[in-house]
Amino acid sequence: MKKKPIYLWVLLVLSALISAMSLFGILSPVPSKEALGASQAQVQGISAQQLEDTINYLHKTAELSHSTVNIVLIILSAILVVAGIVLLVRNHLQYANYAYIAYVLLAIVGSIYTYMGMQDAVQAIRDETLRLGTEVLGKGTTILFVVINVLFLAIVFYKMWRQQKDLSEEVETEELA
Repeated sequence: MKKKPIYLWVLLVLSALISAMSLFGILSPVPSKEALGASQAQVQGISAQQLEDTINYLHKTAELSHSTVNIVLIILSAILVVAGIVLLVRNHLQYANYAYIAYVLLAIVGSIYTYMGMQDAVQAIRDETLRLGTEVLGKGTTILFVVINVLFLAIVFYKMWRQQKDLSEEVETEELA
């Protein structure tokens, strides 16, 4: 009995959810500074300078999420996830693994691109404490996403190695029989 690639189904479904959220994110318009100001006005305990810095930062990050490079990365990611699911449904496990590997590598590139773009947005923050906190949060988030993607990549490579080993053992058993 052939084992089902449950690991790949789980990874592709999670990736499909992330890609769908990203696609909806690029379909929504960039909010204006006035709209951001209205949404941040309820926040208690921050100064007028911190409020202005936060609004500028949020506006720049929204513009970054709608940049051409980011849109291309999101669309390519969605295509790779759909291709991986289609290949998995058609029982082309090896090609589905390759599609997922390409998706993960693209996700790592996207995380690094977003981090580099966020560094420019952080410069809009004049309050030193707020800027430092935002920089640390950005670095931590980027590191977390890269580590998670590398972990997913390791899982897929391990499973591919196991599949190849099982196949070679199966061929060896058939040759002996």
